[in-house]
Amino acid sequence: MPDHVRTALLENVALTHHAATSADELDKIQIYLALEQGATTREVADRLGVSQPTIVTWSRAGKEALARREKERADRSRDDLDRSEELLSNGS
Repeated sequence: MPDHVRTALLENVALTHHAATSADELDKIQIYLALEQGATTREVADRLGVSQPTIVTWSRAGKEALARREKERADRSRDDLDRSEELLSNGS
């Protein structure tokens, strides 16, 4: 297999993996939020066809993922603000 084909194939695999991981994380965040809004673990478990302990585990992971995403978003906002202030102070 030519190098450029191998490189493109591996890049596609990496992108697909990232998308799947992100979707899985989003599902867990939605489970966490559903429970926070009053859904029961039994309701969510029945709807998804999994056990209640699985929902509890996924909900914990969702809570952690949501906190991590919020921190990353805050960090990006802070970095953007810092860059804007730097540009303004430099007269750009």
